[in-house]
Amino acid sequence: MSNDHRREWEDRHRRGVTWGPPSPFVVTALDAIAGRGNAARTTPRRALDIACGAGRHALALAARSYRVVAVDHARTAVAALRARAGGLAIDGVVADVTHWPLPVARFDVVIVVDFLERSLLPALRAAVAPGGVLVMETFMVGQERHGHPRNPAYLLRPGELLAACRGWTVLLAHEGEGGGRVPACRAGIAAERPLHVDSAESFGS
Repeated sequence: MSNDHRREWEDRHRRGVTWGPPSPFVVTALDAIAGRGNAARTTPRRALDIACGAGRHALALAARSYRVVAVDHARTAVAALRARAGGLAIDGVVADVTHWPLPVARFDVVIVVDFLERSLLPALRAAVAPGGVLVMETFMVGQERHGHPRNPAYLLRPGELLAACRGWTVLLAHEGEGGGRVPACRAGIAAERPLHVDSAESFGS
């Protein structure tokens, strides 16, 4: 990420542009995950929020009793999250996620929203513990008709998330143009990693 891009995001976080409620898709996914949970479980679930921004999803996870690691390159965003977290179990990490060493099979939920770096996809999938869920949602092809991003590198292709999660149980998926106050083309998936996986499994294989 260029220094100019970093400064742009720092300014956006400083102005509170990135604050807001969690994505409705993420909320629905978390409800679906809760419905599949083990009621007898006593240990806290672990979650990872990649490119967390000011923490709208990290806060939602922590409010559901997850222990959350939330990672973003913007110091301003992570500082805002720490200030808002209060006593919630959130570890805010300032790091460039493209160079941050992702733990393997560590998290019950991994969330990635409005961030697409295809080179990270294998590591993101590997970070999900057996029986855990990967939740991804971002813009897709067609968004260029509505606004940013327009760069194809940051736009999912039709069916890309489903193909990426082949072999996993899809709990939720959507893609296409949505209405709302600001029309947008988005795609999302919540996919559960099998309890027993081949150690040689690769992303999208």
